[in-house]
Amino acid sequence: MRKLILSVALALLIPISADAQFFNFGFGDDLFDSPFQQRRQREQITQPQYDGEKEDMELFMKDHFKNPVGQRDVEGTIIIACIIDEKGKVVETHVVRGLKEEFNKEAQRVASKMKFKPGKRGKEKVKSRFDVSFPIRKGRLSFLDLKTTDV
Repeated sequence: MRKLILSVALALLIPISADAQFFNFGFGDDLFDSPFQQRRQREQITQPQYDGEKEDMELFMKDHFKNPVGQRDVEGTIIIACIIDEKGKVVETHVVRGLKEEFNKEAQRVASKMKFKPGKRGKEKVKSRFDVSFPIRKGRLSFLDLKTTDV
C-alpha cells in the first residue's frame, strides 16, 4: 500500500516539476512577479556621477576645503551622503562617517557645492544618493596614497 501511495504521489509531482517556470523562485521570469516588477527589472539604473573626472572632483575638493586650524592630530575619512535631485544639484547632505565637528561641517559645505550628472532609471532622471569621501591625514585633506614598504 505504501508503494502505491508513493508512486501516485511521484506521478502527480513529475508533471508539475517538469514545468520549470512553476518552481522559478526569483530566477528569471517568475510567474508571481507583477508586470510592474518585471518592467522595473529590465530598466537600466545608472548612478549619479560627478560632472567631470575623478581628478576634477579631487581638485574641486582641494580648492574649496578649508582645513580647521590647530587640528594636527585628526586622521580618518569623512563620508558625506549627498542627495542629488533630477537637475544634478545637491539638495541634502548627511554625515555617514565623521571625525570632529569642524571637519564634518566643512565637508558638508564643500559637498553641497558640487555639481553632478543625475542618476537615471531607464531614460528618466531621478533623485538619487552619492557618497563623497574626504580623506583627512594629519589634520588636512589629503588624497596622497603613500605606500608602505617592508624594511
